[in-house]
Amino acid sequence: DIDECVAESHNCSFNETCFNIQGGFRCLSLECPENYRKSGDTRCERLPCNENKECQSLPLRITYYHLSFPTNIQVPTDIFRMGPSNAVPGDKILLSIISGNQEGFFTTKKVNNHSGIVVMQRQITEPRDLLLTIQMQLSRHGTVNTFIAKIFIFVSAQL
Repeated sequence: DIDECVAESHNCSFNETCFNIQGGFRCLSLECPENYRKSGDTRCERLPCNENKECQSLPLRITYYHLSFPTNIQVPTDIFRMGPSNAVPGDKILLSIISGNQEGFFTTKKVNNHSGIVVMQRQITEPRDLLLTIQMQLSRHGTVNTFIAKIFIFVSAQL
């Protein structure tokens, strides 16, 4: 595998990030939705809500991740762990897949009150790109906040 991103032999634009995959690359761009601002290369933070109830129900943060693996990866396998960056006694999380799992390749599993994992439970037999949206609801001191992880999964031909 040649890393086109390091070799700079890709055709990604200035506004895109090059992501190397087995046998190629992808050009990715991060656009934050309305009511969010970019905070870092892979994260969008919600803007202050100012008493707007509809806004307050939006996720606090949307973070983007990229995974790449071959079609012959062993299953079941844990591919992603999610939890609050600093756990507090009494925290409870609920992890759920809200889009991108129409074919049932993935499931979530609770590890403990402040950590959950995404498990690939079925083999993906053909090279393909998937976008999985994971929601974590964090209950802390009687308040529930929502966080979103958008995981780009690039499945390449087996090695």
